[in-house]
Amino acid sequence: MNENFLIYTDVSCIPAKEYQMYLEEGFSGICTGGTAVLEVFSVRRQINVNDLINILPLQMVSIHSKSEDFSMTFFKVDKNMFFDVMSGIGKITPHFFFCMRKNFLFHLDVKDAERYLGFCKVLGFRSINDDPDFRRETILHLLRIYYWDFYIYFKKEAIDNNSLINSNKEKLAFSFAMYVFEYHMQHRSIAFYADKLCISPLYLTKVVQEVYGQSAHEMITDYVIVEIKKMLRNTNLAIKDILKQSGFSNQSSLSRFFRRYTGMSPSEYRKKIHVII
Repeated sequence: MNENFLIYTDVSCIPAKEYQMYLEEGFSGICTGGTAVLEVFSVRRQINVNDLINILPLQMVSIHSKSEDFSMTFFKVDKNMFFDVMSGIGKITPHFFFCMRKNFLFHLDVKDAERYLGFCKVLGFRSINDDPDFRRETILHLLRIYYWDFYIYFKKEAIDNNSLINSNKEKLAFSFAMYVFEYHMQHRSIAFYADKLCISPLYLTKVVQEVYGQSAHEMITDYVIVEIKKMLRNTNLAIKDILKQSGFSNQSSLSRFFRRYTGMSPSEYRKKIHVII
């Protein structure tokens, strides 16, 4: 995460462009003036005043038809920050992520719009004024509350999973995601999942890249890293216990894997997140 978690009002800083592209950064914000059209995968919505937008990283997004007076207050969340947020929430199934691809716009009444802008002010204030050693975790905790509300909405609405899937490729990619959710701590080989789906590893890789904007290997790795981070937040688990639960053959292999994708060892990460003992 950057030294300061910024709240933006300059719409030129929105990571989405006029052409569709997979975003490394997601963004969340509220329209404060004018209109625009936002497209996420095949779902197109017009943004109006007091519409809350919530785009997760790795979504295929475009924004266009912006009126001259279009304005937003928003923040950006990159992939690494988002997965750090998720590591402190709990196990969220792929259904939620598919749901958010189609339910990314919520209209707020005036009171809730003011409440959201107040939340942005809190994020901005804490980012600038908190002790730098603790700033990152403060922002992550606040973002966990924010994203948790969307998960509650998803659970309450009991959205039909079949309504989230438009094509055979999406169905295949969703099945892959569900298998990864179930088996990622025991199996990190693409061949395992291809065998479960009765297709070739090459075809699985192609479909996952097309539907998710990341490789099958990256998706498996993301799930593993989030799970390890969750365990590192549990001070009742020693590193040797995490090693046993994560399926690595020894502590060195666990440390190499974790350092490769996070830039730090498990012990360094645990120290950095300031877990309460």
